[in-house]
Amino acid sequence: MTHLLFHLRKPPHGSSAGEEAVEAILATSVFEPTLTVLFEGDGVLQLLARQQAGALGVRDVAANWTALPVYEVEDLRVHEPSLRQRGLSPADLILDVTLIDDAQMTALIAQVDQILAF
Repeated sequence: MTHLLFHLRKPPHGSSAGEEAVEAILATSVFEPTLTVLFEGDGVLQLLARQQAGALGVRDVAANWTALPVYEVEDLRVHEPSLRQRGLSPADLILDVTLIDDAQMTALIAQVDQILAF
């Protein structure tokens, strides 16, 4: 079975990358491949609870991510150094995730069949 990695490195606002990623993940999940979603760099902000999107004049897209477990997309990984660099912890996120370090991220990227970057 094909193992797909959705790799998010962009913040939730300023581009449509996050929304496009959620749509792609949900659409792909119906075909039941092995899916992993990795949040790295500013991508960890996609899962931040209590986003102040209204102050930016844009809509809050964080709630879109809560649909993933409904579609049985449960392999969610967050690059722990990226989270720490932003002064965040798993308690600040809207979903349960698995924290990974640099070595684990490198191993994950090496083992998947295809990477879709957002």
